[in-house]
Amino acid sequence: MLELSSIAEFSRCHCIGICAFLVPTNLGLAIATLLFTGLNRPPRTIYTTIGLGILPAIVLLLHVLTWWSIGVVMLPTFILPMLATTCLAIYAYALFKPAHMRNLLLTISKISIAKYQQLLAN
Repeated sequence: MLELSSIAEFSRCHCIGICAFLVPTNLGLAIATLLFTGLNRPPRTIYTTIGLGILPAIVLLLHVLTWWSIGVVMLPTFILPMLATTCLAIYAYALFKPAHMRNLLLTISKISIAKYQQLLAN
């Protein structure tokens, strides 16, 4: 039977490998969710990326909690939970307000294209 302390110790011993997997996974799935929502892909595709993205975000939060439980307070122990929380917020936004997110992304892209064209014209 697995004990919680054994899992926490495993998490701390293999921190570099765990973070090396979870950080790009969280970023990639959050970007995929933004792209699929902005490109108006079928809801099933968006829900799949959301479902796949929630697990690594929660695991990342739990991983940082193992460090906080032994009193380690450093810059990464604040940056990583913010990353996971931001990803979870993106997933919630895409899940509950996909049309609003799509309009926001289209507005941002139009403004960015206009600014880029201004830079090229100068």
